[in-house]
Amino acid sequence: MEAGKVTPRARVGAVSQRQLMNWLSDFDRPINGGLLALVDKRRVRRHSAFGGLDPEVRRVADDIAARIDGTQAVRSIDELLRRTLLALKAEGLDSLDPPESTLRTYLTQAAQAAGRTTRSHTTKKLRGVLALTAYPALRPGQVVAIDVTRSDTFCVDPWTGKPISVEIITALDVCTRVVLALRVVPRSANAIEAGLILYDVLRPFSQVVEPGQVHDWRWAGVPEAIGSIDDAVVEAERLSGRPLIGEHAIPGLLPDAIRADKGSIFTGRYFREVCTLLGIHLLLSRAKKPTDNAFVERWHETLQRCLLQLSGHKGRNVSQRGSDAGKIVVDKKGRAVFKGDGPSLTPRELELRLREFICTDYHRTRHGGLTVVDRTMEDRSPAVGMTPLEVFDALLAAVGRLHVLQRPDLLYDLLPQLWLTIRHDGVEYKDLTFDCAELDDFRSVPKGFFRDQDRAAPFFMDPRDLARLWFRRPDTGAVVEVPWRRAFQLQAPMTDLVLDAAAKAVKRRGGTNTTINKDSVQREILEAINDIASIDRLRANPDLVDWKPNKVAAAHLRESRSQFDHAEAAEAGARGTRRTRHGASSKGTRADASRSSTPPAFDPTQTAWPTLESQEGEP
Repeated sequence: MEAGKVTPRARVGAVSQRQLMNWLSDFDRPINGGLLALVDKRRVRRHSAFGGLDPEVRRVADDIAARIDGTQAVRSIDELLRRTLLALKAEGLDSLDPPESTLRTYLTQAAQAAGRTTRSHTTKKLRGVLALTAYPALRPGQVVAIDVTRSDTFCVDPWTGKPISVEIITALDVCTRVVLALRVVPRSANAIEAGLILYDVLRPFSQVVEPGQVHDWRWAGVPEAIGSIDDAVVEAERLSGRPLIGEHAIPGLLPDAIRADKGSIFTGRYFREVCTLLGIHLLLSRAKKPTDNAFVERWHETLQRCLLQLSGHKGRNVSQRGSDAGKIVVDKKGRAVFKGDGPSLTPRELELRLREFICTDYHRTRHGGLTVVDRTMEDRSPAVGMTPLEVFDALLAAVGRLHVLQRPDLLYDLLPQLWLTIRHDGVEYKDLTFDCAELDDFRSVPKGFFRDQDRAAPFFMDPRDLARLWFRRPDTGAVVEVPWRRAFQLQAPMTDLVLDAAAKAVKRRGGTNTTINKDSVQREILEAINDIASIDRLRANPDLVDWKPNKVAAAHLRESRSQFDHAEAAEAGARGTRRTRHGASSKGTRADASRSSTPPAFDPTQTAWPTLESQEGEP
């Protein structure tokens, strides 16, 4: 290129030389020159006021654009234009004949303001009701958020060996972001599972991490305060250097309030009665406002970090799901195996992995929402992030000990209660007879022994396992199991849904030529329940056509978790008895309660007993 000659096609970087000369010319202009002349005119161009559009046309167009709120799929501008013209015609305004290009531009601007995706549409809609400040939770246990989310990982049904979907219910302390409790439950979670997550919140746990092994959560007793508020910073510094190998504590709390959505499991009678029993306020989120429970919703995002590491991950929707997810194929040896990276964890094993993630990862990771600023520093040092457990223990030092009732039989205080009459042949519930030797002393009690109006006695019922009831002896306070007479013949889990399905099948079957009595009805119910245990017989039974394998798998999961909870309570009672025999304080023990002829009342402020801390030499 010759000197002094400009070639239009020559470029300097992404800008041509001709463009540079135009900028210099604009900058040197005596009028409207300078830096303002270099601003891109498209950025400062004023949008048309759309004066050519009739106000009625704009009103109809605004109504169509207002429907872009995330509830429906994203619409194209052509579709919005078509709907606007149809709406004008429906209102008899088609005679206005708006310019199509102007109306299209008007709708384009409205769609751009709403966002590009349905998620941004929802965010835009919620902006008008969002809070501008965080909730001022000042101490542990002030507000506990509870919610249920679907697990984005297939699990293996331990009874059928097929992939199943499960849900995760979590209780999160709003102030400290500590996960107080977590359970893996079948789809969909019911009210009893929501109530038992509160049972877990009340109980402190600990988890031991050893080289090559992580143990399950263990009921650890009541946490103690550090001592004084002056020790809070020192304790936080000590916790920040807590090693991975060792014991990790999960605190127990008695919440002041529960934040939950308006799902039926939280608004039902049972969950409300549990909250009333514990003296907990129930704070329900507004309908279709997930931001009201934003802390636990954010936890669900964090949970993805753990789920992505597990086999059988299926993604949040089908667009994220691999083609082999959940598929079963037959290998060369004729065995049914999962194709590709199939699920390898049962629901119980998934729960253990999630608890391991909470203790070893989440609770030890600095949280962006938990920061502290040293206001004594003149240079205004930046905020320092803290881990959830650091914040919890530091605040615990300031508020003192948290008194939480710790009894081995606390589980039964949160189960639904039945009033049944103890007869010489046992007690009857839903046409089933329950009996055991522990009821012998109460078969002939007078009226008013348990309550004034009749001879009925209180029993505890677990809807996850109706093959047994539980009875608290008024003389000793001990809770004893009262099994169904035919429980030993069961081949299927007898949850409340299974029992209701079997009873309906017997009722639809109609009368028979034989005499209908209590024993024959129980035999027919047992037969119908056992039909549910076998998929082949289930399909052949026209009275149980509504039952599917996923319902049977859910019933198995609920029954096995029920047995685990009751076994854990029995083990805790045995440990508490050993502790008392070894010389522990007897204040508030069952020995005091046994002097009363009525079951001890539930008192959340009662001095905790037993602490259930492990004895020396115990695992």
